[in-house]
Amino acid sequence: MKRIFLLLAVAIITTGSLSAQVFKRQKHELSVHAGAGLSTLQYELQTGKHSNGIGFQVGGGYAFYFLPSVALRTGLEMSFYNASAKLTNFTDSYDVQASSVVNNYTYTYNIDKYNESQQSLYFNIPLMLQFQTGRTYIFYGAVGGKVGIPLTATARTKKYEIATKGYFPQEGRTYDDLPQFGFGTYEYLKGSTRLDNFKLQFMLAAEAGLKWKIRKGNDIYTGVYLDYGLNNVLDTNDKRFVTSVLSADKPPMSPIIESQYKGSPFTEKINPLAVGLRVRFTFLQ
Repeated sequence: MKRIFLLLAVAIITTGSLSAQVFKRQKHELSVHAGAGLSTLQYELQTGKHSNGIGFQVGGGYAFYFLPSVALRTGLEMSFYNASAKLTNFTDSYDVQASSVVNNYTYTYNIDKYNESQQSLYFNIPLMLQFQTGRTYIFYGAVGGKVGIPLTATARTKKYEIATKGYFPQEGRTYDDLPQFGFGTYEYLKGSTRLDNFKLQFMLAAEAGLKWKIRKGNDIYTGVYLDYGLNNVLDTNDKRFVTSVLSADKPPMSPIIESQYKGSPFTEKINPLAVGLRVRFTFLQ
């Protein structure tokens, strides 16, 4: 065991000595960066189709080199995530309890084509360990984690129609054309709804690529990045997708990722994921 520790110590000292010959000693590095690629909200729908989306990252960072080729990086960045859900010829029904048993009914609705996209903006704080090596071409890699604070989240829908009807068992009749009771065909124009059920995200983060020397004090990093969400960022999803109301108004709708189908959530959890290309420009080294 002592021999192993001795070999490790020699390796660290040797690596530090070689790195010092390759890299000019620097302590601090400020940078700005931008990246784009697959940046999505991953989830599985109980029914329907989920699609990933494209997003981006922009931010600034600070690195402290405690060895010539090893640095601790942190900073602030804005990350945009994008995904969508689609329902085709979707039908659901549930029992509605009225003030009188005679007025109890089964509410049924049908949506032919429903398209909903979800966009969320997070404020991420990374903490990563960066390594670099090479002489003519400088290769770098970084691993660590990120904590994300939700800023805004929105669900957007395209134009669609919904047909509703009510079956009254006491009468043995179904009504599908009584707008004053909420039964009929309704048209919804495209719109947006604010999502308030997103929470903190915790991510594993990695980055790798090439570092290019431009001039004294300025470098450019070009590489690929991966951010993998570890936790479910969906706080609640217990709303009713379509709510029955005895009114001439359109039935109230809730975003699909906040709603339930047949007593269970459309989706159990949401995990952010981002993979793409990034460019970083450094200054004030």
